[in-house]
Amino acid sequence: MVVSDGAIPTPPEGNEYYEVRKIPGKGYGCFALAPIPRGTRILEDDPLLAIPFGACLKSDIEDAAARLTPEQKKLYFSLHSGHGQDPKQWPSKIHGSVDPRERQRIEEQHAARIGNEATWMSIFQINCMEMGKGAAVFPHAARFNHSCNPNACFSWNASITKETIHVMNDVAAGKEITISYCDMIHDKPSRAYELKHYGFVCDCPACAGDENDETSFAHQSAVRRFLLQELEHETRMWRGAMLLEGIQQPQFVNKLLQLAALHGLEGDYTARLAAVYLDIALVCEHQNDLGMAKAAAVKAGQVKKDCQGVDFPNYEHYIEVLDRIKTKLALRETEHNV
Repeated sequence: MVVSDGAIPTPPEGNEYYEVRKIPGKGYGCFALAPIPRGTRILEDDPLLAIPFGACLKSDIEDAAARLTPEQKKLYFSLHSGHGQDPKQWPSKIHGSVDPRERQRIEEQHAARIGNEATWMSIFQINCMEMGKGAAVFPHAARFNHSCNPNACFSWNASITKETIHVMNDVAAGKEITISYCDMIHDKPSRAYELKHYGFVCDCPACAGDENDETSFAHQSAVRRFLLQELEHETRMWRGAMLLEGIQQPQFVNKLLQLAALHGLEGDYTARLAAVYLDIALVCEHQNDLGMAKAAAVKAGQVKKDCQGVDFPNYEHYIEVLDRIKTKLALRETEHNV
């Protein structure tokens, strides 16, 4: 991406999926050039400025910036900056128990967001994405705007060392492609607080609509998110390594099935949904309900593929689970036919 002064940014060379357009009052956004089906990887992006550890300080960002070329620095400063925010919107004190390094980090971030001009910090803190144990600014991925009901999702793919964006819900030609900057299952006040960091108020249908109107999407979405949070709270400690103990919990499988259904209704076809389906498959396998286990494992693998790709580091685990269940089913059918 080469950006000249006043020019509209361009997608990476060879891109056939989207174009960057100027949006009045909002900067830029990415819009589909043609219909894009679920599961399409529309971007593989290299880090522009990377910090390989968390909780970085201003000096860490500036040290990394010093290694950029003049053209890379120009590209970096073409990205949106989070400066110019009202200091009254933020707490004025830091709790005394906060350790010195964290205190310094908070103070530096605050100074950047209420400052009068773009800085390395003010750009980094609203454009960085997770990169393993650290974070990085990805210049093309940073052009995608937020929605609380996005049609795409992003992941750091350590296998190819790139940030990827996949379409997780079909996108019509001309429609904006969006990702979520916050946790999709959070309620409206929590999302608003998370998004305050970016310096804007979300106007997506889930946020701008009237949650008190039972016929509105905003109300229906709020109900689903409330139920998702409740089910996450009830099941999360029994999942993963604790799954065998979770099986003993009342209505555990039904709660996982409800989780999967609600994520689907909310359009959340991310790795979170893939993990729920995988847990359903493993529970059903343990209970010897192999038909249900296979159906769930197929869904888990499909969602995983659609949202992160077959080259994602743990995708093979999903396929291994499915193959194991298929083998057990085939053996059962063979024994039944003998």
